[in-house]
Amino acid sequence: MNRLLLRGFIFVIVILFSIILKQYSHGLEVAIDEIRTKPVKFINYQGPYKKGDSPQAIEQIGRALARTPSNNISMFSNKYSMIHAISKDEPNKFSATIFSINKQARVGHIAIIRKILSSYLQQKYGYTKHHAEAIALFLTYYNAAYRGDIDYFSLKYKSIVMIYINKYNAGISTKYYEWPGNTRMLIPLTEEPQKGKLDAIVVDVISNKDIVKEVRKDDKNINARKDMVDLKKQIITNEKTEVEQSKTILNEDIKKLSDTKKALENDKTELQQKEKEIRKTKEVLKTISNSEKQKTMQKEIETKEKQLDHDKQEIKKKEEKIGKKESEISKQKDQISAKDKKLEQKQKDLEKEEEQIAFDEAKQTSNNKQELIAKLQAKEKQLDEREDKLRTKEVDKSIYADKLFYLKIKEYLQDGHYNNEMIMIDPSSRKILFKSPELNICGSKYDIFSKGVVVITHKGSHSIGHRLTLLDRNTLEAIIYGNDNIFWRSFIIIKDDTIFAIVIDNGKFYLGKFDTNLVLISKSSEEVNENTFISFWNNYIYINSVDKTIMVLDNKTLKLIDTIKP
Repeated sequence: MNRLLLRGFIFVIVILFSIILKQYSHGLEVAIDEIRTKPVKFINYQGPYKKGDSPQAIEQIGRALARTPSNNISMFSNKYSMIHAISKDEPNKFSATIFSINKQARVGHIAIIRKILSSYLQQKYGYTKHHAEAIALFLTYYNAAYRGDIDYFSLKYKSIVMIYINKYNAGISTKYYEWPGNTRMLIPLTEEPQKGKLDAIVVDVISNKDIVKEVRKDDKNINARKDMVDLKKQIITNEKTEVEQSKTILNEDIKKLSDTKKALENDKTELQQKEKEIRKTKEVLKTISNSEKQKTMQKEIETKEKQLDHDKQEIKKKEEKIGKKESEISKQKDQISAKDKKLEQKQKDLEKEEEQIAFDEAKQTSNNKQELIAKLQAKEKQLDEREDKLRTKEVDKSIYADKLFYLKIKEYLQDGHYNNEMIMIDPSSRKILFKSPELNICGSKYDIFSKGVVVITHKGSHSIGHRLTLLDRNTLEAIIYGNDNIFWRSFIIIKDDTIFAIVIDNGKFYLGKFDTNLVLISKSSEEVNENTFISFWNNYIYINSVDKTIMVLDNKTLKLIDTIKP
């Protein structure tokens, strides 16, 4: 078994690293219809410098650009400038600060650009050094990926931004010699960017999934990715607090509106009472013959009717005000609900980013991957020399506690359905000890551990459904039946007292993880191919998706970590 595991481990390592090398040599392959980003690999100046600026001098450039602009432009020695294109118009699009590398600039390395941007972000908006450096790195990738894509920028940015850029200077080239005079990097801003506000820069835009794919190509970017995730976490926390505050205010408004409605109903009741009294007075008036008294009463009635009309108008105004407030509250509810959904999606995306980072870190456990492969291959050669000896000593997995558990086929049915019986054999005497009283064993796979034998059974008919069943190891009697629908051709693998098998949910297939009582602990987040193989390595599971590509799942949660497309 150790021999087979080692072969499998070597195979997975070789395949994994060959894919990584292919990505680095050929760039990212993405369908054009999906995105319009360009692969990003910066070409920096490699020759000698006459005199290089110190890190402090470079940071001073960023701080100088963060000073109060004149006519919306901040300048540094005619070499660099920040154009502040900010407007409240077009609320569905972004304002921007545009970083311009002018013709007089002599800059040959992307690290210098990032340091200028980082210093600017710290000074202008109060970002921490780590957060500012992460934003600066993503800004360079973002502006390089969308270099010259005016169609993209016009969809995302306000008209005031677009007047400063064209297809020749929008973004940043990946070639250092094209930077001076042809670079205008866009820094997307919120409506009212302020110092101390973490969301002053729209980080979700510059770190979208397509940009993250590019950033992932360089292992050196992992710390920056971590810092970006940390920044996003803080922003999400702040946004959640704001939403909760909005909910509190909304609930107070709803309570006030309810009280206002009750008061209005009281006003309407009083109005009805006044109308009733006026009608009574008019009836009394008809019975009075004294002219003077008639005049007096008529005057009183007119006064009351005038007041009544006034009260009706006031009630109408209150009703209109209530209707307007109800409309506002309804709109606020929709807005809060939309924010909740958006935050939920942001949280899911962030969790996926964290899982990707964890996976990429795991791939860096060895500084010399080829050396690791060489060591493993040398170990395999040693094992090859004693393979025959080891093979003769290997114990079949069907042997447990000196008993042979044998699954005998009674008949094969259509689509991989079987009618089988489990038999216990004494391998030393080659005699059948007894067979299981369970008559509905249908799967061709099984596994054994200390608590018993796990098989697949049906519920009396192959059309009713199939389930995991635990047989007593000593009697082969069924002691536990699972409740979940199991694919009848599924593998059954037991690792560390955890059972793995393919489950069916609404006609779709998933990897299921069960405890020793056959209770489903977790189910894969993604569908799997029903005829898949499964492999385990460290904390990861390798398994086929529906389209037969290889998915990498977290062993604990069964969540998708990565996808391998050979």
